Amino acid sequence: MVEHYLDKYLPEKGKVLDAGGGTGEFTLRAAGLRPDLSFINFDLSHGMLETAREKILQAGMEFRISNQQGDIMNMPFNSGAFDYVMCLGDAFSFCTDFQKAFSELTRVTGKKGLFHLSVNSFWGNFAAMIGKGPDLGFTYEDVMSYLETRIIQQNGISTHCRSFTFQELKEMGERNGLKIVKAFSAPVLPAHKDWLNDTEKYEQILALQYKFSEQQNLLDHGNHLNIIYSRPAATV
Repeated sequence: MVEHYLDKYLPEKGKVLDAGGGTGEFTLRAAGLRPDLSFINFDLSHGMLETAREKILQAGMEFRISNQQGDIMNMPFNSGAFDYVMCLGDAFSFCTDFQKAFSELTRVTGKKGLFHLSVNSFWGNFAAMIGKGPDLGFTYEDVMSYLETRIIQQNGISTHCRSFTFQELKEMGERNGLKIVKAFSAPVLPAHKDWLNDTEKYEQILALQYKFSEQQNLLDHGNHLNIIYSRPAATV
C-alpha cells in the first residue's frame, strides 16, 4: 500500500532521504517508481547498510542510491537538503528521543518538500495484543504495561519500540510548523492469511484497504499510521 502513496507524492526529480532505511527496502521501491531521483539510504546499523549495499548492486542502482551511516536524532545533512524525506517502518518508533528525531527530519526537509512518516499505531497494536496476546507471545502484564507506556514488551522484556496515536503525530507536526497533506493507515484492516493467499480474495481485500485507509475514524485502528507532511507554503 505504501508504494501507492509514494507513487502519488514522490517528486519527479531531486533528492530523497530514507531515514532509518535499514536494508534499503523502501529506498529500492521508491527508486523503482522514479528513474530521475537520487537517494540516500541512512541508517544507524552497519550490518543493515551492508545488506542494503548488496541489494542495491543487484538491482543495478548503485549510481542513484548511496548508503550512509548515522543517527536520525543527529543527522549530518544541511537544512532543507531533501525534496522528499521518508522515515518508514519502525525506525522512528525506536528513537529514544522522538521529539528530537522529528525536529531533525523536519529540518532536512526542503521548503517545498514533503516529509513522510510511518509509525506503529498505538490503538491498532493494543487491539491486536489484547485480542490475541498469548498467540502473539504477549502476557497480560505486557499488554497492561503497553497501555501505560506505549512501548511494546514481550514477557517483561522491552523492545524499546514506541507506538503513537494520530493526535500525537498531528501535534508534533504543528509544533514543528508542518501541516498534514495526507494521513492513512497501512493496512487499516486485519485480514486472515488464508484469504490473502487466495488471489481473488486478496484483490478484494486490497480494494477495501484502499477504500478505508484514509477514513478518519479508522486511522488509529490500523497497523501503521502514515502521515505525509508539508510546510504551510508548499503545494502538492
